[in-house]
Amino acid sequence: MNKIITLVQKEWADVFRHRYVLFMVLFMPVLLTVIPVIVLGLGASPDIITGMPDQVPPAVLERPPYNTLTTEEAMQAFIGQQFNLFFLIVPLAIPMTIATYSIVGEKRERSLEPLLATPISTAQLLAAKSIAAAAPGAIGVWLSAAIYAVALQFIVPSATVREILLSAPFLVSVLIIAPLLTVLATTVGLSISSRVNDPRVAEQLGMVVIVPVLALIFGQIAGVVIFDVTVSLIFAAILAVVDVGLLALAVRLFSRETILTRWK
Repeated sequence: MNKIITLVQKEWADVFRHRYVLFMVLFMPVLLTVIPVIVLGLGASPDIITGMPDQVPPAVLERPPYNTLTTEEAMQAFIGQQFNLFFLIVPLAIPMTIATYSIVGEKRERSLEPLLATPISTAQLLAAKSIAAAAPGAIGVWLSAAIYAVALQFIVPSATVREILLSAPFLVSVLIIAPLLTVLATTVGLSISSRVNDPRVAEQLGMVVIVPVLALIFGQIAGVVIFDVTVSLIFAAILAVVDVGLLALAVRLFSRETILTRWK
């Protein structure tokens, strides 16, 4: 474990030298926290952001506790729930960025051979790279969600709206789905970046993992999908299965010989 911790510290020292990585790690959580706080603080008017619906879908209004809210409260709760899903972008974007720059950095600096000459196993190397990429994403979304939850107490006057925004689906998203997404993004990022030499290309290819989250957001805006407890748990279960499959594939894919011959 001491070797893994040392490698994680080395990874962070290397990747955070890149301004783009540091900017992404710091700016992304702030942006996705400030925007919903500002919009909800202004009353969640659909005119604030282009593309937002001008009314809550009837299928949503018929469900409790929406059917007990005023029109303004229902709109605030509905738009707030869309922003809740935006927090799932953080555990995808940050690990993907760190993972791609970590691998490409090893390639460009040709530091793989000296690193693998040390008494570490391939499993320890990949575990360290995975932790170094996944941890900032998970921590970023947890801190953002905590700040957001506190801010809601001051900007949303209705206790019912606050309960909707901070209900079980939000907690499942932040506490269960977000860590699963960091594993997904890290594994995909390591796999793609081990085959290319440009971090931006690897990141652009890897960002396809954001598509399911975007599908959830747009589906909920259209009223096709309602991200309730059942949907959130099903989504988490699917992610867990996908993560197990990707991790199994990574174990087979990243042999010591593969790292030395292809990560160049």
